[in-house]
Amino acid sequence: TFKDAPLDVRTGANQHQYADDTQLYISISRPSVSTDLHTLESALSILSCWFSQNWLALNPEKSDAILLGTHQRNITRTCVSNVNVAGSTVALADNIKLLGVTLDKSLTFRKHINLVSQSCYYHIRALRHIRHTLDTHTASLIAHALISTRLDYANSILYGAPGYTVLKLQRVQNALARIVLNSNSLSHSDTLLQQLHWLPVHSRIRFKLASITYKALSTSSPQYLSSLLNLYTPSRTLRSSDLQLLDTVASKTIFGSRSFRSAAPTVWNSIPLRVRSELSMASFKTNLKTHYFRHPPV
Repeated sequence: TFKDAPLDVRTGANQHQYADDTQLYISISRPSVSTDLHTLESALSILSCWFSQNWLALNPEKSDAILLGTHQRNITRTCVSNVNVAGSTVALADNIKLLGVTLDKSLTFRKHINLVSQSCYYHIRALRHIRHTLDTHTASLIAHALISTRLDYANSILYGAPGYTVLKLQRVQNALARIVLNSNSLSHSDTLLQQLHWLPVHSRIRFKLASITYKALSTSSPQYLSSLLNLYTPSRTLRSSDLQLLDTVASKTIFGSRSFRSAAPTVWNSIPLRVRSELSMASFKTNLKTHYFRHPPV
C-alpha cells in the first residue's frame, strides 16, 4: 500500500490518505519558500517513482495544488505560482475540492457554503412541491435525510469562519424548518427550530467539533487528531486537576485559532464536566445537545 512509502521520513512532507484520495502537504515559511517548495516537489518525485515500481501511475492532470494562508500572507507569496508534479507543471488553484469540501486559499469557505446552499435549496424546493402529501413526521425525516445531512457534512471546518458565511447556512435551515412545519415567513425561526428540536447551525458546528474531540480522546483515533490533544496537567495539585480539561493553545491570529489544535480544547473546556465525563458517545451526544439547547454558545 501507499502507506509503506516513507515519504515523511525521507522528505519532510506530510501525507493524509482516504481511500484513493491522497494529499501531500508541507508548511511554508516566508524566508524559505523556495526550499520548502523544493521539499514538496522532491516528495512528489519519490511518490511518482514508487507508483511506477508498483505498477501504478501518478496522473498530474488529476492533481491539484493550492497554497493556504491568510489573505495578507497569500499576497506576499505571489512568487509561488505552480508546483512540479511528476514532471508536469500544476498551477496553483484558488479553490480545490477535497472529500466533498471546496477549499479556498484563505479558508473563508465562501464557495463551499454557496455550493452547499444551492444544493440544499434545490431539495427544499422539491420538498415544498410534495409537502401537502406528507405528515410532519415524514416531512421531518425527508428533510433530515436530504438537507440536514448536507448542512452537517464536515461542518466542523466552519468553526471560526466569518459570521456572514455561516449565516447563509442558517437561512437554509430556517427555510427548511418553515417547509417541514408548514409555517409562513412571519414565524420566528428560533421558535420553529425549538419545535423541531433542531440545533441552529452555529451550535451544530460546535457539537460536531466536540464529538470529534470526544472520539479522539476516548479511542485515540484518528491518530493525527488525537496527537494534537493534551490533557491539562497543572504544575501543582489544583481543583482543576480532575476536571478533564485540555491544554489550550494560544494563537496570535484568528486564522490560527480555527485550527483543530486550538479550537478543540476551547470548545471542549466550555462543556460541563458532567457531559465530558459521559462513558459512551451516544450519551455524550444526547447530553451535549441538551446542554446546547439550554445554554446556546455565544
